[in-house]
Amino acid sequence: MDTYSLNDSGCVSTPLPSKLPLTSSIDNPLTDPMVYRQLIGKLNFLLHTRPDISFSVQYLSQFNQTPCQTHYDAALHVLKYLKGTISQGVYFNDKPTYHLEAYCDSDWVACPVTRRSVSGYL
Repeated sequence: MDTYSLNDSGCVSTPLPSKLPLTSSIDNPLTDPMVYRQLIGKLNFLLHTRPDISFSVQYLSQFNQTPCQTHYDAALHVLKYLKGTISQGVYFNDKPTYHLEAYCDSDWVACPVTRRSVSGYL
């Protein structure tokens, strides 16, 4: 075998819905916030093989202190995205040379709470 592919085992086309208005206000707090924290921790582990969800997981992890139902629904949306893109992953081959492509996207002053810029990096 001369190639290797790492990938992960409701289909949606983006990790998070566009213009998702998540804030840190406590509108409908979860009765057990540990469920949300554990889900975000597991999604964080997947970043090794699925860098396409890195922004989403980083964004959702900002709400670990007091997660609400809308935060949990957004995390479930990421799971649906992963289910629909199961064939994506990090590709490895046995060639001594490789070509790396990286993309960066930023959204200036995107955070509605802190008014800070949010960016992604690979």
